Amino acid sequence: MIARRLTLTLTLLLLATVPAAAGERATHGLVLSGINVVGGELGAAALLIDPLLAQQVQAGDGRFLLEIRLLDDPLVQNDPEIEVAAFPGFDLDGDPSDDFDGDETFEVDPLGLNPDGTPLTIFTSGDIVAGTLTAGPATLDLGNGVSFPDAMLEGTVESGGGSFVTNGIETAIPAAVFDAIPAPPPFDAFPFNFTTLTEVLAFFNINPDVDLDGDGTFDAFSVEFALAFVSCQIVYPTLEVTFRRGDSNGDGMIDIADPVGLLQHLFTGGAAPICLDSGDSDDNGSVDIADAVLLLSHLFIDGVPPAAPWPDCGLDPVDDALECAASTGGCL
Repeated sequence: MIARRLTLTLTLLLLATVPAAAGERATHGLVLSGINVVGGELGAAALLIDPLLAQQVQAGDGRFLLEIRLLDDPLVQNDPEIEVAAFPGFDLDGDPSDDFDGDETFEVDPLGLNPDGTPLTIFTSGDIVAGTLTAGPATLDLGNGVSFPDAMLEGTVESGGGSFVTNGIETAIPAAVFDAIPAPPPFDAFPFNFTTLTEVLAFFNINPDVDLDGDGTFDAFSVEFALAFVSCQIVYPTLEVTFRRGDSNGDGMIDIADPVGLLQHLFTGGAAPICLDSGDSDDNGSVDIADAVLLLSHLFIDGVPPAAPWPDCGLDPVDDALECAASTGGCL
């Protein structure tokens, strides 16, 4: 069904709050409660597609989140300078039946965040004027072949932020997406016997009208989506970076390059380890010549190995001032 292919593409969450820190609750937001096809080549298929989209908005377990950052107006009606972050998220209680009751809580998916917890996608240069929000452009990638490149977020926010309705957002969906979606009833049986949704669309004279790859052949359908939202809440996850002690250059291996890199950093101005904890071979809370000596001894005369976490990835068992900006190679 079309639902399976568009599950992760059909949900967005709007938050009217300052950015929340890891593990903290954002107390004001909106979650997608409806989506409609309002234009493009697929606009003629709205009666066919909209009911399928509505089913997935109600039943979907993946959500996409938007957070209004730098917001000063609690009524979400007038603010001359905002930005909007975008990322996927999950329903914390796992029950989609209460997602749109106005109080449901969602957690940001770490896949939408940088290692330091900042959003991968941010719509900048935004404002809110008399309840009309505008921000962007940026690329909103919803997966499964559906994305909004260089999109502007525009729409009307109800006073107090209880609802949000977007203007049409234009994009193109590759025909291959519809090729992979089975024809829905009644088109999958006699007298139609269609196999894919593409065949159903062609029956209604709805055909690809966008050349995505520039080869002269139309390979995608143009479409405009309008999105509707109701209020909700979200929380940010607590992000933990894992590393392998001794892998100071972060390449996933412990070899001669690691102590050499440490010595260059200490004495010739070489680059510091991205994960300072990985360079602290003896886990004494500092990166110094003793760490390079320990690694050389371990590698060549079977000396003491690096402290934990080693040889597997893990968290630092000792709370010290050293930080990991990113995981070392092979660690999540």
